[in-house]
Formats: sequence, structure tokens, C-alpha cells
Amino acid sequence: MKIFICSLFIFCFVTPVFNQTIYFGPEIGMNVIPVENEGIGQNYQLGYHFGGHLKLHFSEKFRLSTGVFMTQKKKSYSSSSVSSLIDVFDDLIGFAGIGGIDTSGLDSLLNIPDLNTDVTETIKGISSEIFIEIPVLANYKLKNINFYLGPYVSFLISATKNEEVTTDIPVLDIIDLDSLGLGGFTSFFLPKSGTETSSISGTNGLRSLDFGFNVGIGYEINDLHFNLMYSHGLLDYRDNNENEDTETLKLFRISIAYLFDLKKKNKKDSSSFE
Repeated sequence: MKIFICSLFIFCFVTPVFNQTIYFGPEIGMNVIPVENEGIGQNYQLGYHFGGHLKLHFSEKFRLSTGVFMTQKKKSYSSSSVSSLIDVFDDLIGFAGIGGIDTSGLDSLLNIPDLNTDVTETIKGISSEIFIEIPVLANYKLKNINFYLGPYVSFLISATKNEEVTTDIPVLDIIDLDSLGLGGFTSFFLPKSGTETSSISGTNGLRSLDFGFNVGIGYEINDLHFNLMYSHGLLDYRDNNENEDTETLKLFRISIAYLFDLKKKNKKDSSSFE
């Protein structure tokens, strides 16, 4: 953060002293996001990136690139919990306070040695987050090739979580609760095997600020700039994460920008006015 603040100070207060050329224009691109590392390879998803690119030329080779962009970042997450069907059933009976239900038959069946009475719930999801991002990148030009390096800060404005919840209860595949007279009661309270999907909007549980660095390379033809960038966050994307592992936001970006020489335009306007 200190690096970014110092760079922003230089940009806002020091650079106007120099008679540098100023370029500005739209930039649009595509984010290629590694969201999950599977056994057979990395799983990638696409996101968008667009905004206004400002470039200050201090010399033929040294520039400073910044701007304001809206960018989409994603991250996968998963969790798994295991409970016992016996415990779940006993708790429900006690909570309901219903008497006259004979559970001895169920207990004897569920207490068979090596019988799997686990209730396994697995959650897999992808968090899609929209940020307003401000980079401050040192830019070195060698012929028509640009090299970029510098920090960025981004602010979370919205997010959506797409989740898939899978519940697995192996014992219910071999035991018929209806034959024990428990089917009607348990159908309302006991979990069911299967998979459900949901979409949740909101930023709860997500960090509102991301900070990291960008490094990249580009090629320019006149006013057209083609860039390939790697973005690496330094902060955990979750708010108040209690796990030891830090999960940061990372992505590759392919973008194109068309930049106008603002000073050249101003000179033309002033000469025509005279």
C-alpha cells in the first residue's frame, strides 16, 4: 500500500512539473482466470475488463501508465462436512417432542457394524467479483515493445456466488423408512440425497479492497496498444479468514487500447480558435 500511495503522490503532484506528453483512451480486454486446480489440470474461466487508460510520456522510453477500470475476478471455493444420521434423527425427535414413536427398529438397523451412517454435505462454488481497479505501472518502451510493472488497488462493488450443494446419505439407499412407519415424519426433517444449485448476490464474507501488482508486455502500432498482463493479488479475497491458507485473486489479461495524444489535440483546438 505504501508503494501505491507514493506512486500516486508522484503522479498527482510531481509529474505536472514536467512537460510530458499525455495520452488517453479506452481500453477493453478479457481476463483469463485460474479458478480451480484439478488433478488433471487447471480450470480457467473468462471475465471482462474495460475502462480509461492514461499514459504519461516522460521520454521516448520511459512512461507511466494508469487509469480507472472495471474488472471481473473469480475464485472457486469448497467445503465438506460430515455428520451422523443417527445423531440427526435423535436430535429431531427430541426437538419435536413427539412421543409414541418407536425408534428401536431404526437404531438396530443403523447400528449394524460397518454400515455407513454418515451424512456428507459438500459445497462447491465460484465467487464472481466486480472491482473498480486503479493501476500505477512503470512503462519502459523498447522499439515497439512495452514492458509494464507496478502495483494496483481495487475496490469491490458487487459479487455473486454460484453454489452447488451435494448431500450424500448412503444408508438411505438400502433402508426403507416407510416400512418402519417413519417415512412421513422424516420426509419433512431429515436431509435428502441429491444436488442443489443456487445463486447468491452480495459481498458478505468478501474483502472490500484488493491490493497487488501487475506485470506485462505489450506491442504498439501508432495509437493502438496490445497488452498481455499478469495480475497477482496479495490479500486474501475473504474477509476475516480464519484458515491458515491464503487465497488470493490472480488472472491473466489480454487487452487492446486506443490512445489519443491530448496535448496534440489541445494545440490544434487553440490554433484554430486563434
